[in-house]
Amino acid sequence: MAKKARSIRMIIQSDLKNVYLVGLAVHKICSYVLMSEMMAYQLETCVVEAVNNAILHACKDRKDKEVEVALTIAEDRVHFAVTDWGEPMEDFNPQKLEFDPEDLSTLPEHGMGLHIIQEIMDEVTYTANEEGNRLSMIKYLDDSKVRAASPPVS
Repeated sequence: MAKKARSIRMIIQSDLKNVYLVGLAVHKICSYVLMSEMMAYQLETCVVEAVNNAILHACKDRKDKEVEVALTIAEDRVHFAVTDWGEPMEDFNPQKLEFDPEDLSTLPEHGMGLHIIQEIMDEVTYTANEEGNRLSMIKYLDDSKVRAASPPVS
């Protein structure tokens, strides 16, 4: 019998000071459900980067906007959807990063977030319509890496 997917939605005001709350929640939930602490950290990084981008670029750092993060844990995947109601991205095309890892001065100052997200996640899609701007990120899981998504008995 397949396990039922579990979901949570978080809505924050479009203020960079609130992003840490999303990061804490994502990391803790993923740490509980996933075996690997490294995977939980990587997923937290992706979601935090997506929320930062929504606040800075779509909402233009306007604190009167909201950003929603939906997290769904299914039997074989973790799905994150970051939605904002700001300006849509004109071109969802993460740039290829070219730099010398031996020379830190060649690291680009901008544009690394979407590249990191695409490197870590298995599927990344972006849609913009009347329902908002949504960055959807999926990480597929090996069954051996997923714990039961039910609370511990006290």
